[in-house]
Amino acid sequence: MRKLLCFLLMLMLLPIAPAMAEGMPLSIDTPAEAIRPGKAYLLSFYVPAEGECDLILRDVKGNYVMDVVTGLYVSPGQNLMWWNGTSEGVAPAEDAYHLVVIMDGQEAFCTVVIGSPAPYLTGIAPVKDVENKTLTVEFFASVSGLLTVGVWNGNVWTLQENRQVNAGVNQIVWDASAMTEDTTALTLTLTDETGFSSNEEHVSVKAEDFGIVFATPVPTETPAPTATPVPTEYVLTPVDAPEGTPAPESGDWGDAIDIDHHDAEEANTEPAATATPVPAEKVVYTPSYGSAYPLTEADAGTYWGTPMDITDEEAVWAMLTAPFTYYDATYKGQRKIYAEPSTESRTIGVITGTSQGVRVIEVLDNGWTLIETYSSTFHDNSVEAWNMLVQGYVETRRLKTKQVDKKYHMVVDKLTQRLYIFSEGKLLTTLLISTGLSNEKQPYNETRSGEFLFSSPTGGFWSDNMFAPLGMKFNDGDLLHEVPYVQRSNSNTRIYTTTEPFLGQRASHGCIRVQRKKNADGYNMQWIWDNYKNMGRIVVWEDWQGRQVEYPAADTVLYYNANGGSYYHKEDHCESAKSSIVFTPFTYAELDTGVYAELEFCPYCAPALRRAEIDEINLAHAPGGDHDPILTAARQKWLNKVVKEHGFDALKECELRYYQGDGAE
Repeated sequence: MRKLLCFLLMLMLLPIAPAMAEGMPLSIDTPAEAIRPGKAYLLSFYVPAEGECDLILRDVKGNYVMDVVTGLYVSPGQNLMWWNGTSEGVAPAEDAYHLVVIMDGQEAFCTVVIGSPAPYLTGIAPVKDVENKTLTVEFFASVSGLLTVGVWNGNVWTLQENRQVNAGVNQIVWDASAMTEDTTALTLTLTDETGFSSNEEHVSVKAEDFGIVFATPVPTETPAPTATPVPTEYVLTPVDAPEGTPAPESGDWGDAIDIDHHDAEEANTEPAATATPVPAEKVVYTPSYGSAYPLTEADAGTYWGTPMDITDEEAVWAMLTAPFTYYDATYKGQRKIYAEPSTESRTIGVITGTSQGVRVIEVLDNGWTLIETYSSTFHDNSVEAWNMLVQGYVETRRLKTKQVDKKYHMVVDKLTQRLYIFSEGKLLTTLLISTGLSNEKQPYNETRSGEFLFSSPTGGFWSDNMFAPLGMKFNDGDLLHEVPYVQRSNSNTRIYTTTEPFLGQRASHGCIRVQRKKNADGYNMQWIWDNYKNMGRIVVWEDWQGRQVEYPAADTVLYYNANGGSYYHKEDHCESAKSSIVFTPFTYAELDTGVYAELEFCPYCAPALRRAEIDEINLAHAPGGDHDPILTAARQKWLNKVVKEHGFDALKECELRYYQGDGAE
């Protein structure tokens, strides 16, 4: 019943082989089903050459009805785009139409059927009652139907109730007293009488908003895992099998597989002594931390070998401006990473193409090179290596290196949910973001880590009933864009309550949402868009299990408006306040004391989190834990599939030890 937003948020320009594309006639495929406005559908069309095109809707008599998209940049061959059946929020009447693609004076069309509007929820307005510990949520339902109310507790969704609601304004009251310390959001989904569901809308909830206090657990000191040599043999045993159980020769491996490493000649002897664990404070986390291939001198200063420490501005800048090595794939079929140096070998990962960087491990003399990168696997890939760090082979002749000489570069850190902009060797500013939040049905929502170059400015686009402005493409299905909004029916009112409160935590479907509100120094997504031509590298740091967020120094200065202000701020000025207001300074050590304890985090200037909030992040990412069990389970499912189809020796081809459910190597 629960329909989530479509993962690809608008454009996937996927050129086919140039030999096939050149001279291909302009054409458009007929959608397989009726389009219900408010839900996204994938349109497929073909163009003969690179350039710009328009898509419009006409009635069957040839009269213009509306624009679908204008000035769309396209590549020769097949192009794909998502459309939700509306134009600037307006839907055409139910009827048959011609969907027309226009390029260089030529036209092609197909017939589409526009059905009744999809159910949707908008105008969501939550009101908190601290005294009674309730949350009243008012919303507008587009149609009468079944409202499903759920709660996210960490990564677990729990059904609260199903109730019938009428078209128009409705209201529910939720008892917040039963929430747990993991509760992050209340969810609402509307299903019409045909069984068609709206997207899942989120209302952010926090225990402190209702005066609910939980005891903060104290993280225990746990040694970090150490690197394990590449084994010569893998012995697989079911997870729950007693110690010493031999691996079965055939049959069902169950729902999960543990990987035990043994030397082939010592399989029946006492295990060798393991290396002494490295203390957690000495572990250096890099983008290649989970790799089976140790870093070498050649990796120094690259994305792959640079520690993920945003405070080391010199090292980060050197990494951002280092030469960029990429795989020059001209069409989708060339984007495969193979388990062996042969196109007949099994595919273990996917590369975006010229916009995605790779690490070169070994250049062979047979025309192939062993590389490492995070697999850019999306929902339509058969290789379900969701954001996995993989090692495999590509053709050497397609590996290229170029200089990155733009003025601005970005670091996206999934651990802190912050975007850091660098220029001229210094950290210029910090912005709040939301990266992908995976779920059991859509593990591919995880934002892919890696290093990328921006490939094209796609502009705003619709995703279901949400509009995401200022889209900038850097990966096949992942874009950088402004936090999306829902537009109220029959008005220009933009509603951000379903997305903006989640900035600073995972919430998207793979893209990187960026704050629209200007921070203290005037930066936001609009500023990034305005400076697109000067944007170079964007790197995404993986939140490896064991990484931790550092506490700010106790004497770090924060600010607030002593005359009734509700926020605490990073700077002595902020776009959230009038320029005439004089802020009062205080220290980070005082943040949880006195009047400062009542202050809220400023969503404009993104000041430091409170110690309790940092503790929550660090506890989830503590060494030996698993901060994303849903994604771990999805990766484990793929491992099971690999074993069943190719045998356990296939796991030698790609070291995946760090992705096991227990978080250990």
